[in-house]
Amino acid sequence: MGFINRKTVDIVLDLGKAGAVFISGSIIIHLLVMSIDYYLLFKPLDLELDKNFEESIFSAPMIPMMVAYGILSLVIFLLWRRKKKAMLLAYEKEMQNEKIEAVFKSMQRITGILAEHIAFYNAEIMSWVESRKTNGGQVSEKVEKSSRKIAHSLQSLSRISFIIPYTENRPKNVGDIEKILQAKLSGITELQDG
Repeated sequence: MGFINRKTVDIVLDLGKAGAVFISGSIIIHLLVMSIDYYLLFKPLDLELDKNFEESIFSAPMIPMMVAYGILSLVIFLLWRRKKKAMLLAYEKEMQNEKIEAVFKSMQRITGILAEHIAFYNAEIMSWVESRKTNGGQVSEKVEKSSRKIAHSLQSLSRISFIIPYTENRPKNVGDIEKILQAKLSGITELQDG
């Protein structure tokens, strides 16, 4: 119910604006044109601006001209509004692209820092697992799986940070980046647990 009322109010306001632009535009442009005609012509029109301003300027033969000026004003107003909306949309898209670019740059720096530390410690764990296996010792399956999950997770994060930004399917917003990361990480968990 509130949506319908708001929509009705918006329509009435838009019609009011259009009517105001039509009327004021027709009057202003008509006055401007008539003043230019009166002062620039060598033989001035038979306008008695001193005595009968309203009847001289707003006479019946002038109505079609005023309607044309009103339509011209309305068209200019509508084109200006459309251009304004297009510019705002382009600005929003540009800001969204800059935001995504900043997120990817931050992700690349953070991924680089994390990869350096996590890969080093995970390599130590994998080295320990391999050396235990080589010497005939027992290695917990959980440790081995966890090490593989860490490696796959780091690989997924690296792919999202360094490869996906330069593909055709580049995410459009930050939420898309989160969804891709969640999907990849949940896929790793299901793959390793299954």
